[in-house]
Amino acid sequence: MVVVDINMVTRINRRSSSSLSMLYITLTLITLLVDLAYCSVTCGLGIKSVGGTVPSGDIVLEYGSGVPLEITCILQSDTIIVQNLFRERIDSNNKTKFPSHRIVFYKNAEIVPSQYVTIVNSTAALLRIPNPPAGRNTYYCTLLLDYELRQNDSYANSDGDHSSTTLSSDSSTLPPVQPATTSSTTDGSHQLGSLLGVCLNTVYVGYKPEIIRNFTCISENWVNLRCNWSTSENPIRTTYKLLFRLPGRAGGRIFINCPTDSDIRDNNCYWDFYTKPMYRQAYEFYDFRLNGQNALGNVSTFFNFHHYANIIPASPINITVIEKTESSVMFKWSVGTMTNFPRDLIHKIEYKSQWDSNPEQWHSVNISDECNAPILSNKTNSFLYDMNCQERDNDFYYFNVTGLKYPFTHYDFRIYVRSSLARGEDKWSLPGCITLKTKSSIPKRPPRSDLGIFDCITSRTDKTKRDIFIYWQRIDDSEKCGDSFEYRAYYTSNIMPNETTIHYSNEIYESYAKFQGLNTSVGYNFTVYSSNNQGLSTDYSTIYVPSESESKNLRNIPFFDTYILDFCWLLGLEKPILLTKIVFDQQGVFELSWKNAGTTKLSTADEDNYYTLFWCENVKGHPHQCNGYVNWTHVPGSEFRYNVTILNYNVKNHYQFAISANSRRLLSNETNCYHKNNSNSSGMVWESCTIQNNITSRKVENVWVSIIGSTFIGLKWNINCTDRIGLVGEYQIFYCSVASVNSNMCNGSMLSKTISREAAQKEGGFTLVTNLKPNTTYIISITISTNYGKGIHSDPLLVTTLGLGGGAPIQFDFTY
Repeated sequence: MVVVDINMVTRINRRSSSSLSMLYITLTLITLLVDLAYCSVTCGLGIKSVGGTVPSGDIVLEYGSGVPLEITCILQSDTIIVQNLFRERIDSNNKTKFPSHRIVFYKNAEIVPSQYVTIVNSTAALLRIPNPPAGRNTYYCTLLLDYELRQNDSYANSDGDHSSTTLSSDSSTLPPVQPATTSSTTDGSHQLGSLLGVCLNTVYVGYKPEIIRNFTCISENWVNLRCNWSTSENPIRTTYKLLFRLPGRAGGRIFINCPTDSDIRDNNCYWDFYTKPMYRQAYEFYDFRLNGQNALGNVSTFFNFHHYANIIPASPINITVIEKTESSVMFKWSVGTMTNFPRDLIHKIEYKSQWDSNPEQWHSVNISDECNAPILSNKTNSFLYDMNCQERDNDFYYFNVTGLKYPFTHYDFRIYVRSSLARGEDKWSLPGCITLKTKSSIPKRPPRSDLGIFDCITSRTDKTKRDIFIYWQRIDDSEKCGDSFEYRAYYTSNIMPNETTIHYSNEIYESYAKFQGLNTSVGYNFTVYSSNNQGLSTDYSTIYVPSESESKNLRNIPFFDTYILDFCWLLGLEKPILLTKIVFDQQGVFELSWKNAGTTKLSTADEDNYYTLFWCENVKGHPHQCNGYVNWTHVPGSEFRYNVTILNYNVKNHYQFAISANSRRLLSNETNCYHKNNSNSSGMVWESCTIQNNITSRKVENVWVSIIGSTFIGLKWNINCTDRIGLVGEYQIFYCSVASVNSNMCNGSMLSKTISREAAQKEGGFTLVTNLKPNTTYIISITISTNYGKGIHSDPLLVTTLGLGGGAPIQFDFTY
């Protein structure tokens, strides 16, 4: 088959009625026209076919207009094929069938249901679809050549029902039809079961041109103008053409075209100083007319465009720092072409520092030609500050950004500009950017310290001398404010009258300082500063380390209310002992337990007794001095166990813990005294025991037999730090006799003996298992009971008692 190529376009716009009378009149007229012109209907100029369609070519309809789609397919009775069909018009049932009964309509690749087709006469059939759907479709008129084999595909048995208004969804379909011409078949020969193409129509059902509502124009840096708009989908080809005119007596009378046909092709238009017509920079307003056109009609949309409110400037240029301090920067910049803009410009400055925790957060400053009171920005992650007034000269703008938080810090600045007439955040220019570093200043503050944040180590060779370590919480890098940063720690003495001597530390590090060979009988008041190349911090921290006599002998000094009015008394405290750290599986969670060497003294109305728990992040564990970040918390003096959760826990580092016992006398007016004469501390006691993971899985290690008799066995074991701090409630010894030394099975009942923690500690981890049988082998193990549940049995021991008359008990001297 050969495809029919049709280039003819016919436009129709008619109305119809659904009444039977109008349908009858329509069919009568069509029959008359067909009878008059049947012999002259063709598919198109130069196309050989056995017929044609009326109307021919393209058909354009308005969707929803009520106009039906009507196509009449007419066969040429003088062609050999049609004449042969007239001769073969009697079917197997002796019914007369005309060539028009063999006409089959297709919509694209689908057969059109028979309810939409009416036989007009012997050579014509009418396709009529009320309210056709919107879209572009091709309708084919074909001729079924083998009627007997394909009668179900024809409309021969159509009952003439045309009441349906939609195409049937279950209609039978054929493969896409390529209608054939009669160039090779006009002699009447054809293949059985084949379809012969008669003609085709492309049908467009769509809409009239719409009024454009999303018309936008933007000028880039006041040197060009681009307008854009978008249209809804329309099956009917629709074009829009943009024109403008300028206000004023001369310009107001003439509409000017777009420089190119981009408005028709791409729905946009562009002007600059080189286009014809050129961009009219000096006019604040434009009047636009947008003309839409298609086969159904025309429409015009008018826009009064505010040119100067829709300009996006280029980035500010030539940004220069004129002057800067530790907290302010004076900027100078220019705006290029926008310098001569006849309306005011608005600027915005944003900045962020290297210390800002959120790298996406920018601090924002709105600036204008007038001074404004501080205002709060409603923009997310943005802050506004009270700044100085903006100034300008013929070529440059100037502004002093003040209130910058960090000295000696890298800042990124962004400067934006927009027209004062513009509305919306989308009219800002791209930013002009600059990076700078503020000037340095003295450190913002000294390191943080606390009562009891020191450690004393008495000399082994001279008990009157001691090394003192004082610790502090180092300041953040953002607070160092300059080069050559360091900490300075010292104490003073008055060796000569009216003469003060400063004694600096022997060693100093990030988190502590060491003073060597100080007298144990002297209390020292240490001072710690932060320092850089600009000088010392204004404030300082003090740490008082009492003498040994102050710590031990002043605990029981009586006091009276009359003394409290004048000063606060010093209290002595015993050092805590056995600080134990339990490391849980949950990272960053620790449980600390400790004991007090003396009696516990609770806080009263005029005395505050408490513990301070310290922890330090370090690369190495204890006993190495901790040089990492130190933190602490206060715990009431009645507590002996406390959970600590460390934020920003680093699994690669070690966390060292220490504890101090502190006492502070309170004034009668409920104010606190923080002087060396009214507070005292034991100093830091570092952890002495670390327990990993789940304590309930621990078993008693290093169990051995220390003595054997005929009726008893003495057991010995090591008491580790877990047992000493009170986590162990009791010990249980399990034992039973076995059949032989090669068997671990009990020969009888399992027996047990319970020992309290206190008894085990008193005996140093020893107990006797008595009332045993002579010359009998026993299996023995030990387990612990903790605050968290039962532990695991120790490795079993097989021990044989001595026989009767076997002599003195056997003792074993070795230990683990």
